[in-house]
Amino acid sequence: MNKLTKLSVVSVLAIAMMIIPITNSGKVPNILAQSQSATSQKESQPPADSANNTQVGQVFTFNEKSKPVNDPKKCATFVSELKGKAIPDYNLCDVVVYRQAPEITRNDGLVMNNFSGIGHYIEMVPAVLNNTNIFMGNGSSGGNGTGNNTGNLKAAFGEFALLDSEVIPVREVMQKYDWTETSLHHHLLGETPKILFLHWSVTGDGNELIKQAKEMIMQTSTYQNLTGNSKTPSSAGP
Repeated sequence: MNKLTKLSVVSVLAIAMMIIPITNSGKVPNILAQSQSATSQKESQPPADSANNTQVGQVFTFNEKSKPVNDPKKCATFVSELKGKAIPDYNLCDVVVYRQAPEITRNDGLVMNNFSGIGHYIEMVPAVLNNTNIFMGNGSSGGNGTGNNTGNLKAAFGEFALLDSEVIPVREVMQKYDWTETSLHHHLLGETPKILFLHWSVTGDGNELIKQAKEMIMQTSTYQNLTGNSKTPSSAGP
């Protein structure tokens, strides 16, 4: 019986050794297919820009009516006037002025001043369509397209983050320069002090719009540090 048992075990092992390669051979094409699929996926990624070895984005395509591009240096000039941050992107110039005072605290104790969304936003694009026609919008300093300096004509919109007591003084300056108020509302719940966001739109000479925006921001405590009324930028400055 022992010999028969050993023979049976050997036979079973021999049959198993014959079956395993046959079973595995069916997996090889699947593995190769997966490998080829992975290779083709890598090849379908956005092509690299040979000039600077960076990937060319294919997710977002700018509308042809969004041209021409903005001058990043000009965007930096705008922001230097306001002691904020410049974010140039294609034809868009974003200017962010952080509120340095008062300290704005969320209901859970988080200080919100370092968030750009608790500051003042000014966004500008060249006020032209397809490099041909001037955008006919509201505003000042040639905002209707009749000004002499049409090369610097900007269509702008944005928002100011204001304390309750700052809304009326800022509105008065906006009205003086014919800026259009589009909304006034809250972005947060339970913050101290309460912040209101005044949205607006305007079209005009970029240099003039920035000066007007500064006059509006100067009606607020934005530039005050936490120890006095110095009107100078602190941690949120350039």
